[in-house]
Amino acid sequence: MVGTFCSFVWGIFNPYVVNKAGPDWMWGGGRSDLLRNLYFRPNGSFRRYGRLALLATLSAGSASLYWML
Repeated sequence: MVGTFCSFVWGIFNPYVVNKAGPDWMWGGGRSDLLRNLYFRPNGSFRRYGRLALLATLSAGSASLYWML
């Protein structure tokens, strides 16, 4: 699980990776998953502000968990 997440985050910043969304099995609903469609297009590339929104979600979620502890 941790390795899959790290590979996903590493793939976001790798310019040679075309499908930034990662493999379809990683998302519960495949290509039609609701959360996947918030950040990515069906071909796997980011939406207009998808990368910024995904990084903001990950950082705000981590900060809120840290704040609660």
